[in-house]
Amino acid sequence: MNLTLLAAVVMLITWFLLLFVAHVPSGTIHLLYAAGIVLTARRILVGAPRFVS
Repeated sequence: MNLTLLAAVVMLITWFLLLFVAHVPSGTIHLLYAAGIVLTARRILVGAPRFVS
């Protein structure tokens, strides 16, 4: 798991918790959702970097 995927998962979980558990009104928390989706798409399109020893 690389940092891009980790950041995407953390952002999506934070967005879910703020929106559905804490009932924070809509607004800027959707930036977490947007950033999480963009990072997920980047991870899918670019792929994981290959580690060379």
